[in-house]
Amino acid sequence: MIAVKHAGDLGDIIYSLPIARTLAHGQPIAFLIEAVTYTRQQLFPPNWCGIDLLLLEQPYIQDVRMYHPGEPINYNLNDFRARLFQSLKVGIGKDKHLGHWMCDAHGTPYECMDPPWLTVKEPIQAARVVFARAGAGRPAHQVYTNAAFPWHYVWEKYHKDAVFVGTEMEHEHFCGTCGRVSHYKTKDLHEAARVIAGCELFVGNQTATHAIAEGLKKKIVLEVWTGGPNCIIHRPGVVHGWDQWVKLPEL
Repeated sequence: MIAVKHAGDLGDIIYSLPIARTLAHGQPIAFLIEAVTYTRQQLFPPNWCGIDLLLLEQPYIQDVRMYHPGEPINYNLNDFRARLFQSLKVGIGKDKHLGHWMCDAHGTPYECMDPPWLTVKEPIQAARVVFARAGAGRPAHQVYTNAAFPWHYVWEKYHKDAVFVGTEMEHEHFCGTCGRVSHYKTKDLHEAARVIAGCELFVGNQTATHAIAEGLKKKIVLEVWTGGPNCIIHRPGVVHGWDQWVKLPEL
């Protein structure tokens, strides 16, 4: 077994999985979650939000636990941050995918992110379309939304076939600014992954639920955050919404 550690945030952990799987070379993985002050949230077990359940569902992960300082590991998946922050300071790399930063830090090919890296054993078929828009209630610098993205157009096209996943506050904010849609209340991120696994199309911003949809290789319409478009993967079935001219796919 190999041991890897990651400090989060939750979406970053999800994007690290194909890199960890590649580094393991078929060995089972112990995934250690580190609580640090430089992430949006310090990830202690009470606020893991079910990420441990989602990780343990992956056939290549055997154990998930909290990292304790000094505990031996094989790979520190936080290493990408040094390169990332140095580049951003000089205005380079804001549009580079977080997963690609991790690939570069550990010498893994970008192609490791091409096949699905998430498995969900019991999908929930709640709706054909899943909406998610995280950010309500956060400090402004942690809100990754795009005012030019045409959510009203998205709502008009899909809302009869859609549910929203996210917090009560996020749902209320979405309904008040974009249009009313049913809220599928999930108890944690693992249950949200089950709902996303059961849908045909995911529409959302750069958040952990989008990382799940990408890991499952779902059809996606992404609300691109122009301040840091670091979740863009070019593949069939993905539409990147920079502005009102986004072309929405048919169901």
